[in-house]
Amino acid sequence: MKFFEQSFKVNCSIDKVWKFYTDIKHLEIITPPDLKLQIIETSNKQIVEGLRMTISGRLVLYNSKWNSTISLVDITKHMYIDEMLHGPFKKWKHIHLFSDIGKNQSVVTDKIEFELPFFFLGKLMEGYVESNLKKIFEFRKIQTVNILSKKSAGE
Repeated sequence: MKFFEQSFKVNCSIDKVWKFYTDIKHLEIITPPDLKLQIIETSNKQIVEGLRMTISGRLVLYNSKWNSTISLVDITKHMYIDEMLHGPFKKWKHIHLFSDIGKNQSVVTDKIEFELPFFFLGKLMEGYVESNLKKIFEFRKIQTVNILSKKSAGE
């Protein structure tokens, strides 16, 4: 099992951060364009516990479909968890945490546990996947900061 974590600060209220990240469309907005991520099917337009969705895109080395569910939503803690049901990983669990740090600022934290399939081959690919996750989440950070800073400035 491998782990990836990233946190960053955004100049925006926790309520606006939560609203942005719990709108399913945020995925297409903050994902790098070269991944060609598309939401194919979803049971809800908002992130709610039990939501199921199918996305497609170039998520690892090849185009693939990814079925996942939102296994937990805790509004009071501003967090939710998405887990892959079927897709390119043997296991994928993504914890989304949002913290209010005051003065109209919030922290966005992503914690990911993942395991690749094909034991030996999967072990060889871990470095590549970790490197890609760093690039993807750096892009997500930049997009989030830019979008939410503009929303906050427009208050």
